[in-house]
Amino acid sequence: MLAARKVALRVNGVVTTARLRRGDKGPELVITDPRLGEFADDESFTLELLELLYPPEIRHRLPNGGWRRVSLRILIALLRCGAVRIREES
Repeated sequence: MLAARKVALRVNGVVTTARLRRGDKGPELVITDPRLGEFADDESFTLELLELLYPPEIRHRLPNGGWRRVSLRILIALLRCGAVRIREES
């Protein structure tokens, strides 16, 4: 089994953490914000992932600093199958 890729998550431009929870209609992405607390994400938020495999010197040279936009559906699928793991940006 492959190890999960470590990524940072940015929601509407703010780096944050998130987890999955079981909702009434299936899995939900729950965002954790230090000021707002926890809340379920929906399609109105802009989600971006940053691969933490590469050192900061390389990431800063990439377009948008290495941040890539991702849909909520794709992010939930990546988390469910264990392909990515959300970490704080380093």
